[in-house]
Amino acid sequence: MITEDYVSFEVAKLLKEKGFHEPCIATYNLTTKDFAVEEVYQDWTTCWKTYVSAPTLQMACKWLREVYNLHVDVGYDDLDWFWNIISISEDVPIADRPKFIVTGTACHRTYEEAVEAALKYSLENLT
Repeated sequence: MITEDYVSFEVAKLLKEKGFHEPCIATYNLTTKDFAVEEVYQDWTTCWKTYVSAPTLQMACKWLREVYNLHVDVGYDDLDWFWNIISISEDVPIADRPKFIVTGTACHRTYEEAVEAALKYSLENLT
């Protein structure tokens, strides 16, 4: 059975620090770090002292793309998954855009681990 993959507690906190305020069905309790999934989407910004939104990996990647013009690119090389961060700014002519801002190491066992690592790196290094 395929299940949803949510960001880690650490990435959820980084997202919040960088301005992620989207309604989600999942949260982390900031005190206990407990993870919970609700039945409906909630705007957790009203409970910001207690909870932090826990979006899916895909939702976090889409937000990073739409807000910061950064795309998480994940690939597979021999036995490991790797990631790249790509600039997709439409304000810069295609010929002048950097292809890869940064390339991660190929050391992740799963696709999801690579996405999580790319999100964490991106959020920690946003200016």
